Amino acid sequence: MLRRTPLPAIAVVALLTLLAVVLSACGESSLSAAELRSQAGAICHGTADAIDRIAVPNTPDQGARFLRRGLLRMGPELTRLKTLKPPKDLEPEYRQAIAMATRELNTISEHERRIRGGADVIETFRTLETALAPITQIENRAWQALQLPACVRR
Repeated sequence: MLRRTPLPAIAVVALLTLLAVVLSACGESSLSAAELRSQAGAICHGTADAIDRIAVPNTPDQGARFLRRGLLRMGPELTRLKTLKPPKDLEPEYRQAIAMATRELNTISEHERRIRGGADVIETFRTLETALAPITQIENRAWQALQLPACVRR
């Protein structure tokens, strides 16, 4: 029967280090531009479809519910988009789009809380629209630069 000789400690350390490097690299590579567009586009398209199915409020008392339902769809979209790793050449625009989408979500959330807290719904929607205009403008320019029309906010 053959007897195994133990690996020298230095070899074990080298193998473990190599394994750690290989495993840490898993999931760290960036997507190609086509992969990014495909994956992000699918995420945004699914969210846009879901948001389109949310009933537009007909009365002021439905305003907070409308925003809350939108947030319930936009939050997971943003979380999924944040997991994507753009190629280096698209990274600045992608970071800009994600940063603006985060600001957009936070702004909507803040206004939804105001309505729940008793603020006038009509006035709150007006201030929300005003607050969102420059955010979505910058966000949409970033999505357009990335050639991701599905992520452009309407």
